[in-house]
Amino acid sequence: MSKSKGVPKLPTFPHGRGPDEFRGRVLHSMEYSAMAHEDATELVRGKRVAVVGAGKSAMDTVAQCAEANGSRYPCTMVYRSAHWMVDPKVARRAKNFRFTSTRWSELMVHKPGEGFALSLLATILTPLGWATSKVTEAYYKWSIPMREHGMVPDCGFGEASLGWRLGILPEGFYDRVDEGSVELRRCGSVGFCADGLVLHDGAGERVVGADVVILCTGFDIDRPLRDVFASPWFSEIIADDDAAVLPLYRHILHPRIPQMAMVGYAESGSSIHPYEMMAKWVAHLLDGAVRLPGVRDMERGAAEWARWGRGSRWRCGGFFLKSCVASVVTWYHDQLCRDMGHCPRRKSGIIAEWLQPYGPTDYAGI
Repeated sequence: MSKSKGVPKLPTFPHGRGPDEFRGRVLHSMEYSAMAHEDATELVRGKRVAVVGAGKSAMDTVAQCAEANGSRYPCTMVYRSAHWMVDPKVARRAKNFRFTSTRWSELMVHKPGEGFALSLLATILTPLGWATSKVTEAYYKWSIPMREHGMVPDCGFGEASLGWRLGILPEGFYDRVDEGSVELRRCGSVGFCADGLVLHDGAGERVVGADVVILCTGFDIDRPLRDVFASPWFSEIIADDDAAVLPLYRHILHPRIPQMAMVGYAESGSSIHPYEMMAKWVAHLLDGAVRLPGVRDMERGAAEWARWGRGSRWRCGGFFLKSCVASVVTWYHDQLCRDMGHCPRRKSGIIAEWLQPYGPTDYAGI
């Protein structure tokens, strides 16, 4: 069984502007997060730190550096485009979880393998889903000072939700920007020089001085899967760079390689919850409670998710994370429950079943 963790993904830098030009230290966020807290603090204390990226790991890293150094040595966050980072207090007021984790909310989106009736209903309810996302987006923009700091994302909130390009904003992040312990620098591209980073945009070049540069530029989660196999053929069929969804049955087994289970590849709003369900499915498979269909049937099941993934990528303008089940996570768990021989309806009462969010406690008895 393999759990997908990924390897550091490094951006492409302009010619002659790679990390070798830099006199200081360069590391990826994976290396930084693996450090003990004391070692990480010692690495950045009293130094000029630049963080490349604007996702969740970048925000958390910037907040930690700002806490260690304050406004005397402000941490500079360099980014090309902003992401939707939601203040948890604002999200609770907006009750965002209730809009993304209920059966009712999933009626407004298309699902893999849905029949004609559900497809028609999702099409009819699409304007309601769009209106809900736009109201939520306007509320977040009003409640979180992203406009004042040039951090409004390029994509809409609905597009980001479909591909789960969302994250939790560190507490007091924009307060640190206002007090001067965090500086935000947006640019078109970035490279290295001896004293730090060179930012390129329409106005020319700007230099950001730095002693430490932390690259929060994501992970390549396909490469570890390919590296498992000595055979090039297996490496090719297990991961396709252009695919919106990996060709895995139930996002766990490749139909042609049923001896290897992969847990942790599909993304969602709360990834630990689906990963737990995947692990339970594998445990039931090993116990003989899950009966695998034939290879052709498994390939058809994987193809349904692949078609859905391509449609989701098109609808969200390319902001769809690979093998992301965030918008249909309850639908996905229903499939796993049926395979394991458990009833997918876990609530008591029809109102609770449709309007209450689903969470880990609903599946605790499996």
